[in-house]
Amino acid sequence: MTETDTRRATLKTSQIVTRSAVGISVAFIIAMWIYAFGGFASRQAAAKIEDRAWTKRAEQICVQRNALLGKNADDVRKTTDGSPQAVGRGVKAATDLIETAQNQIMAEQPTSTQDIKLVTKFDDLYRTYIADRRATEVKLANGEKAELNETMLNGSPVSETIADFTRPNLMDSCSVPAQF
Repeated sequence: MTETDTRRATLKTSQIVTRSAVGISVAFIIAMWIYAFGGFASRQAAAKIEDRAWTKRAEQICVQRNALLGKNADDVRKTTDGSPQAVGRGVKAATDLIETAQNQIMAEQPTSTQDIKLVTKFDDLYRTYIADRRATEVKLANGEKAELNETMLNGSPVSETIADFTRPNLMDSCSVPAQF
C-alpha cells in the first residue's frame, strides 16, 4: 500500500466517524421533536395549580386590588406636586395595597401538597417584588428620582416569573400591576 492509499483510508475512517456522529445527532433531534410534539410530553404547565377554587379566589382578590390601585394612581396624579417624596407616598400606598392583597391570597392554602409548594414559590416571588418596591419607596422618600429595579431571575425580571405562574392558572389579574 502506498502513502496515498494510506492517507485515503485514514480520511475514509474519519469521514465515517464524522458521518456517524452527525447521523446520531440528527436521530436524537428527531426523537426529541417526536417526544415533544408527538403527544408523549405533558402538555400541562409546570406551575399549574389543581385547586381551581384557590385560583378563582386569588383572581377575585386581585381584581379588587387592581381597582384600588387604579384609584390610588388617579389620586396621586390629581394631588401630587410631582416631587419624588409625593410620588413615593403614592408608591407606598400602592405597595401597601399589593402586600395586603398578597396576604389575603395566602391566608388560605390550596388542598394538595404539590399545589402548596407552587403557591409558596409564587408567594416568595411576590415578596421579592414587594421588597423591590419598598427599596424604591426609600429612595423616593429621600428625594431621589428612582425607578423600580426588579430582582432578576435567570436574566428576567421577577415580574415575568410571576406572570409565568399567573397565566396558566387563569389569574391574570394577579400579575404584577401596571401601576407603579
